[in-house]
Amino acid sequence: MSASVVRLMVGLPVAALFPLGIPGLRESPRVHVGVGVAYSAFILAPAFPGWRSWVLLVLTAAACLGLRSRLGPGHGAAAETPWIRSMFALRHAEIPGLVLLLAALVGLVAGAGTFGGYLSAFLHDDRVALVSAGALTSVFIGGVIVGQVLEPHTETLRLKSAALPQEPSEIRALVGAGMLIGWLERAILFSLVLAGQSTAAVLTLTAKSVARFPALRRNEEGFAEYFLIGSLTSLVMALAPALATHWLLGAAAPR
Repeated sequence: MSASVVRLMVGLPVAALFPLGIPGLRESPRVHVGVGVAYSAFILAPAFPGWRSWVLLVLTAAACLGLRSRLGPGHGAAAETPWIRSMFALRHAEIPGLVLLLAALVGLVAGAGTFGGYLSAFLHDDRVALVSAGALTSVFIGGVIVGQVLEPHTETLRLKSAALPQEPSEIRALVGAGMLIGWLERAILFSLVLAGQSTAAVLTLTAKSVARFPALRRNEEGFAEYFLIGSLTSLVMALAPALATHWLLGAAAPR
């Protein structure tokens, strides 16, 4: 199987799914679908301007819209964590956007031909597409799966502490912090495993466990299950895409 086919088979489903894992994106249908279409356009870059690429782009946009209507706002723990959603507000993209625009302008002024060559190489590099698809799967699609697995346990925590007036805000903070920690944890583990640094990955997991140990002792009945199930699910969602990406990079490499 050619690398370009592997790129499409892996990248387009990821383009349709990963916006679901980013609360700030799925609030607006246009932003949600726009991000999915933008990433699918990157995946389809080597195939443009063929008519098949346009058909696949439209199908991916339809899949983004359908998945959002089924699993969009109001579903999962992210609906109760407005501070997580606010992290992905458009106003926060202004400075990175200006930096990228300035870098592009400098590249064009300094040497349009060289800059265009680098940009074309980036867009057509199947390794970049596969690694980015694996990272998005691990961090954001993995977050959706972890949230679905933990949903019954989050409800159990609420019920056990319903008598405490401060509990709702504490649960929201717990869920929101866990989501952000999960993103960072899976990003680090994915990068380390893909780079072959398994020892460093183990140290990362150990550091997280040590940091959470006091909370585990204080609330063994409720928090321990939540932490262990969430951590193990998150670990699987970090390792599986990393190993799959490593294998695909080898399978798609030119002979």
